[in-house]
Formats: sequence, C-alpha cells, structure tokens
Amino acid sequence: MKKGGYPVAKKVPTTGPKKTVYEIIEPYIFLLPALAVFAVFLYYPFARTIYLSTTVTNAQGLPTKFVGTKIYLDRLFSKPEFWTSIGSTFKFVIVVALGGLLVGMITSLLTYNRYFGSGFAAAVYAMPLAIASAAASMAFRMIYHPTGGLINNLLGTQINWLGGAYQFGSIAAVTIWLQSGINFIFISAGLKGVNADLFESAAIDGANYWQRLLHITIPAISPTLFFQIIINIINAFQSFSQVKLLTNESPSSSTKLIVYEIWHDAFRGGRFETAAARSVVLFIIILIITLIQFSAEKRMVTY
Repeated sequence: MKKGGYPVAKKVPTTGPKKTVYEIIEPYIFLLPALAVFAVFLYYPFARTIYLSTTVTNAQGLPTKFVGTKIYLDRLFSKPEFWTSIGSTFKFVIVVALGGLLVGMITSLLTYNRYFGSGFAAAVYAMPLAIASAAASMAFRMIYHPTGGLINNLLGTQINWLGGAYQFGSIAAVTIWLQSGINFIFISAGLKGVNADLFESAAIDGANYWQRLLHITIPAISPTLFFQIIINIINAFQSFSQVKLLTNESPSSSTKLIVYEIWHDAFRGGRFETAAARSVVLFIIILIITLIQFSAEKRMVTY
C-alpha cells in the first residue's frame, strides 16, 4: 500500500507470548514474607491501637465496652494537662531537632578538612550513634548528680540539674547529644559530595568563609539537611528513656512529654485505652508535620 507515492511499512505486532498465571503472581509471592512481617508488627498493632482508643479496657488491656470518641473528649481534649503536655512536647521537639542539626553541622564542618587527629575527632562525634539512650541517660544521671556529679564538681556547685527549672534544659541537652551522631554522619557525607571547585572559585572572587557557608555549602547539602530535620523531629517526638530515667519517673510539667504520658497511662495507671488514644494523637501530629515538611520541600531544598 502506498501513500503519496511512497510505500508504507506494515505494523509488526509487538505483543509477546501471553503470561501464565504463575508469572503474574510471582512478584507478589516474593513480597509475601515482607508483607507478613509488616502485617504482624505494624499494620495489626496500629489498627488495634485505634480500636482500643474507642473502648474501655480492663486491667489486662482487653476491650470491654465500645465508647467511640468518649476517651478522646473526656480524658484528653477536655483536660488542661493534656494541652500542657502537647505544648511541652512541641517545645522539646523544636529545641532538640534544631539543636541536633546544629551540633551535627558544626562537628561536620570541624572535620571537613583533614588534619592530625581529625579521624579521632570524627569517631568521637559519631559515637552517640552507637550508644543506647538508656545507657546514655544513666551515665548523664551520674554526671548531673547534685553532689558527686562531674559538672557540679567542676563548677564547685551543688545544683540539682535534674529538677526544677534546670530539668528541661538538662534532658534536652542529653537528647541533642544523642541525635548529633547521626546528624554528623549524614551531613559529613553530604559535605563530601560538594564540588570543591565551587569553594575555590568563590574564594578567588573574594567570598569569605561565612559567605561560602551560606551561599554554597548550605544550599548544596540542603537535601541532606531536609532529610535530617525530618528524622530529628520524629526521633524527638519519641524521646522516652531520657525523661523516664533522668527524672526517676518524676518529670515536671515541662518534661512530661506525650510519649512519657503514653507509657505512664498504660504501665503505671492501667489506662490502656487512654494510652492508645494518646498514641493515635501522637501519630496524627507526626503525620501532619511530615506532610507539611514534604509540601514545603521545593521551597526549602536545592537540587
């Protein structure tokens, strides 16, 4: 057949042999083990928590009566203590998330250039990543001790760092230190990916250190910083061991975080339904904050 005096090639069918049923379901078979793990350890507990938050439970944590949103309305939203805990949690998260990022950034910049002892310094800065929060909390509990603690011995004082007005700052400092390790690792990796020629060109043009930091370094590693601030916020919301161990289960209103209240309701008060409701609220808060961050990604991150 010709069109305009030129022959037109025939269309060759590109469909291959028809897939068998096994070939269609084969990928899903390989996914089954992972899906089973998620179902048992993630999806079911999550669904169970939501269900428990709408019931009254007995001493064993088993549901006895469905009450809908009554737990949320009567035991959470109508209580001033709940909103105080929310406010304290947000304050703690902001301080810890930004503090961990700042410390990680500073330590990464300090070891960016190679010098004698930089390898040892890098190992020290990364060390918090390998230390459990419970172990660190017990160590800092001795460091903060009012009479025999390292800090008071150095200062010649007997300040109760884990009580009163000092409690929030002391616990936040420990949590910032614990978060600084993973921030150091990722930010250091991001710095190594920055083209060194950019710094040389900027230096030739007369840019000082701070100008190079603000206009080259930070924009270049903004994807890493964006990732780390998300991780820092999630980890800060889940800070529990520090509060429990450093305060000896007696936190003030400034350190009575949501996650501590969840534990206290369930394992000290036997109010499993209230603990479940707080868990759902915490999940929704983290989800909303994460979605807001991702929606602002294009304005915050330079690729």
